[in-house]
Amino acid sequence: MRRIGFVESNRSGSGFDALRAARGLGLHVTFFSCGLDRYHATPGGTEVLETCVDEFVSCPTHELEPLLEAVKAVDAAKPLDALLSVAEYEVIQAAEAARQLGLPGPDPAAIRIARDKAAQRRRWAARGVPVPEFRVVTTAEQAVRAAAEIGFPCVVKAVDETSGAHVVRCTTPAEVTGTFTAIRSAATNRRGQPRSPEVLVEECLVGFEVSVEILADAGTVRVLGVTDKILGGRNRFVELGHSFPTALPGDVRRELEAAAVAATEAVGFDLGIAHVEIKYTGAGPKLIEINPRPAGDRITELMDASFGWCTMELLIRQYLGEPAGDVVTEPARGAAIRYLTADPGIVTEVSGLDIAAAVPGVREAGVSVEPGGRVDPLRVNEDRVGHVLTTASDAYLAGRIAEAAAQQIVVGTRADAPPMAR
Repeated sequence: MRRIGFVESNRSGSGFDALRAARGLGLHVTFFSCGLDRYHATPGGTEVLETCVDEFVSCPTHELEPLLEAVKAVDAAKPLDALLSVAEYEVIQAAEAARQLGLPGPDPAAIRIARDKAAQRRRWAARGVPVPEFRVVTTAEQAVRAAAEIGFPCVVKAVDETSGAHVVRCTTPAEVTGTFTAIRSAATNRRGQPRSPEVLVEECLVGFEVSVEILADAGTVRVLGVTDKILGGRNRFVELGHSFPTALPGDVRRELEAAAVAATEAVGFDLGIAHVEIKYTGAGPKLIEINPRPAGDRITELMDASFGWCTMELLIRQYLGEPAGDVVTEPARGAAIRYLTADPGIVTEVSGLDIAAAVPGVREAGVSVEPGGRVDPLRVNEDRVGHVLTTASDAYLAGRIAEAAAQQIVVGTRADAPPMAR
């Protein structure tokens, strides 16, 4: 039996799907984690861990040396055939460990660049890949000066977070200072890793956002597809919906694909699936970021429904040393997800789920809160309260069905004392 190790997991789709795919391939699965509580707290997490994982290894996965020690111990007992992570914060450590064990994996140097939003910007600017105007700063005074040079509104963001954490549209110098201070006030990021001293201040682009799902394999970079995205959250950038494949015209889609391929090649990402976020502006595509792992937020599930094959199985086979070959990327159907939001406060009611679930085309409708629970202000993706996932003959129709079904779900709240700042 072949053996695979996973370093932590994405909890919004692709991570759990990767574990299921490994089980479907008949692999022995070892799960390296610094703690399982957050997985058990995620709907479906306990079931996935119990049914898809053969061995749990506890270690500080956010640090390379203790992770490497744990991985080498497992490998010495019974050699691993593959080691990977689809969790944003652990991709560097997993890539480094795989390289030291001589296992297939992406170039760790490329992963380091891709995990640092400032490093991405520098590399892309140097290679002529289109990016917003930006400055990398280390003090509040520099941040305010950079914002004045770039112009308001601007975006201030942490270089080492994900899911929209610490990404804020600022309209005044005071907001720039406040956002910079909030980022630098924490010594670590959300996974407990030392926070970068750098903060990014950049042009606030006006345009619509997509993500391009990229496959790197055997020295080539290919496009699996383009995902249409919906953003909200006022001065935050919370993802409220995705549709796959894009409904954009072919000429626009090709511009976006070319920009994503150029961005991927520039950072040197050379094995696996990457998630590249781009805004299409009046001046054409501008890169937002590259994530050196498959898309979260259920996007890979939308891809599976559209293509009729398993994205995570393809990824695992790559890490087992099998070439991707001629992957069929012609969509047979469309799929969409729309996320639910609610006013901040204490939840008083949840209703309409049964109506939404009964709408033809709805594959899944759910909420993550219940009466007595709390809804926080919409600042990051985790502040959403539910979702509707649909399939149809094309992505546009799937999206409209998802929107109609989502309208049937009510999450009522009453005002409460404001939550602690994050």
